[in-house]
Amino acid sequence: MTKRHLGLVACAVPGLYLLLSPVYALLHYQLFAAEPPHFIRYVLIPGVLGAAVIAIGLLAKPRISVLVGICASSMLLGLFLFEAMHTVSVVSVRLEMLGQLSEAQAETLRRNKNIVPGFTLRSLNRLSGTDELPEALLSGFPATQVVLCTSKDGIVSYTADRYGFNNPDDVYSRRLDLMLLGDSFVEGFCLPPGEDLASSVRAGGATTASIGIRGNGPLVELAMLGRFGELLRPRHVMMVFVEGNDWENLERELAVPWLRQALSPDANFGLQSTAQATMREARSILAERKNAPVTSVDLLTRTSLLRNFVALQQTLARLGLVYPKIAGDRPEFRKILHRAKELAKGWGGTFTLVYVPRMDRFIGPFSSDRPFDPLRRRVLDAAAAEGIPVLDLHEAIRAQPDPILLYAPDAHFSRAGAKFVAKEILRSIAVKETGLPITAAIKRPCGEACLPPMATP
Repeated sequence: MTKRHLGLVACAVPGLYLLLSPVYALLHYQLFAAEPPHFIRYVLIPGVLGAAVIAIGLLAKPRISVLVGICASSMLLGLFLFEAMHTVSVVSVRLEMLGQLSEAQAETLRRNKNIVPGFTLRSLNRLSGTDELPEALLSGFPATQVVLCTSKDGIVSYTADRYGFNNPDDVYSRRLDLMLLGDSFVEGFCLPPGEDLASSVRAGGATTASIGIRGNGPLVELAMLGRFGELLRPRHVMMVFVEGNDWENLERELAVPWLRQALSPDANFGLQSTAQATMREARSILAERKNAPVTSVDLLTRTSLLRNFVALQQTLARLGLVYPKIAGDRPEFRKILHRAKELAKGWGGTFTLVYVPRMDRFIGPFSSDRPFDPLRRRVLDAAAAEGIPVLDLHEAIRAQPDPILLYAPDAHFSRAGAKFVAKEILRSIAVKETGLPITAAIKRPCGEACLPPMATP
């Protein structure tokens, strides 16, 4: 091989790799190139760098092209070695999120008929053949032990309350101050009992029910509010919107015909009694799932681990250079907020949206809010149009000395994060009700402003 050919090959490898980014971004233009920050990050910068490296290989003197090619290839190899190191560290976190068990844990799971692995309502309804909203499974399984994740200390789980949610059952013996709607952030993913968000709010003095299950999006949460809101009649309802995946979850939910029925003003949300057949079918499906062990192969089939490795996801995330997909228009989101507000208003309750920023905002020296803010503006504008107050946690978290400590390695709330958000929620409730300090507002006598005592479910 001549020196010129060597220089060309050495430049072609990193050059072509860099050009993969603009090619992929332009093929998925609406997701990765339609906004200026994304176009600069995914098209312009890697495109110019890739083209420049290849041009040097083609046009520069052999000595220069070899030098540039070897340097560029060495840097690329170094980045992949760095990526491999962090990917290995991520594997254990991902397997814990999927619920990988040791042999002893798996045997315990198989023997205990009252324990189920984690699940999403969307997948269980799909597998159960749900086609009508009143028959849909919109809760977990009452009095059942639910696995949240596994860790070095063992299985992290909770025992579901009478409706199938992560609460102590006696929370329903009093009128609820607050109902929290949401996904795994509200369910308390991988947090031991008593350390989750709802438990932290309860510790602050507000009687709170967590109505959250992993994988939920805004439309499922609206349906859950329709089924359980009138039954529980909380004084306040808060829908926790997670910036990381709720917009994509909403897109998937809108593709489900029976779930879109929840948007109708006269929707029949059904009762727990109308969903019993679906619940039995879903429980049978989970019984089969818990006999199937989670393996490393699941990382390739159930996650984007391989794609992320090729894209140097871990490396770029630590630099603050991973941008979210561009948020498309979802006019149904405003309808969801409108319906939720009307439902809460029906029993004299209030409705608030809680906005949770994704962890990626706070990672790396080049992190920036700008690529993330278009979605935030969409969500906040929709709430403002409906006259719905928003507890926007972005500014509060950004103001912390080290915001990343509020998140766990799996990108959910850490224990410190759950406690921090609970304080913000308590402060929001206090200001909404009286303007008094949190403790005084939460513990004040009911007075004329309180709802009539509800019957114990």
